[in-house]
Amino acid sequence: MQTWKTISVVMAILTTVAFGYTPFGSAAAGKNLEHMITEAKTPADHKAIATYYEKEAQEAHRKHTEHQQMRDEYAKLPVLKTKTGAVDHCDAIAKKYEEIAKEYEALAQMHREMATAAK
Repeated sequence: MQTWKTISVVMAILTTVAFGYTPFGSAAAGKNLEHMITEAKTPADHKAIATYYEKEAQEAHRKHTEHQQMRDEYAKLPVLKTKTGAVDHCDAIAKKYEEIAKEYEALAQMHREMATAAK
């Protein structure tokens, strides 16, 4: 019985991971981000780019939290914790998403400052 419970938990986690890796979204209502950046001249242009990066940062924070939760679930199952390295794997991914979020936040801040300077 315990084996089936463990298998069910693992399958649920793997399914979550498989469906969780979707792209972070599209740049400001379908506009190409690179085009938005190269053509940005007005405060509104830079604010739109900042908003895009803020949304990306939020998504990265969500992924960070998701991988921390998966790490915690793996840690509850001794066989997965010790034999697979799953805890370390989720820890590493969570840290990367946290770094990504910080980078997106820095880009958003930079464009907010550019919006102020463009006035």
